[in-house]
Amino acid sequence: MRDFLRYLWKEWFRQVGEALLVALIVTTYFFTTVQVVGMSMYPTLKSGERVLVPKYRMWLVRLGLDQWHRGEIAIIKPPPGAPNSVAPFPVLGFKFRPYFIKRIVALPGDRVRVERGQLFVNDFPVPETHITSKITPYPDSFPVVRVYRGKVIELAVFGSFVPVDRVPDYLKTVLRMLEPPPPEVVAASQDLPVTYVANLRLAKDYYFVLGDNRTLGGSEDSRIFGPLRGEQIAGTANFVWWPPLARGEDGRLVFNLRPLSIPPGFREVPPPSRSP
Repeated sequence: MRDFLRYLWKEWFRQVGEALLVALIVTTYFFTTVQVVGMSMYPTLKSGERVLVPKYRMWLVRLGLDQWHRGEIAIIKPPPGAPNSVAPFPVLGFKFRPYFIKRIVALPGDRVRVERGQLFVNDFPVPETHITSKITPYPDSFPVVRVYRGKVIELAVFGSFVPVDRVPDYLKTVLRMLEPPPPEVVAASQDLPVTYVANLRLAKDYYFVLGDNRTLGGSEDSRIFGPLRGEQIAGTANFVWWPPLARGEDGRLVFNLRPLSIPPGFREVPPPSRSP
């Protein structure tokens, strides 16, 4: 009897181990699911929904066999040192680097800025009707710089201007990617500092991400922590699979299963004028 129980224990342990190994392989190389926490992607995604993330695409991108596209919803980790880039694990309390969910709005080589709430990519005002049909974006701008005698002397960080030598490390990529001030700004800055909204020219393997919730304080994204390296993108979400039913705006239950397609406005963005 003891030998039989030992056999059952070993068999159970083997099967559980094999199941865990298969689950690890599947979630690492094939697909996984991610829960949306918070409202930074509203109105596209709501807190508590779960999205499907094909992990194989990340490996294909890293092997150079695929690429991320403007308008895709990405699972990302913000740069180290950025606000909320480290969080305490519930109950247990140890620190970990959480994933954020944002939309890729600009690719390596693109010129990008946000001016009074309007996203510009390669000088094209992207029509984001998937947002503006439901909410009114807050009229903020990024990156806002101050120029004196043709040189950038300060960068706006959380609404206050910071000298370029005191900008946080996670935002120094912004300074490196700033395009030179236009001639009219250089001329006007000879006597007094001039403040204006600059363009970023994204370097190779850098991406600009935004949350869809562009209301005041609605999303922590590249306007807060700057462009992301490609290695900080863990995959893209392409389908909402949970909950299968949800309440619509009229309070009625509706089917909630839906694909996450690229909004039409991003397909209209022209290519950059030159490579990074």
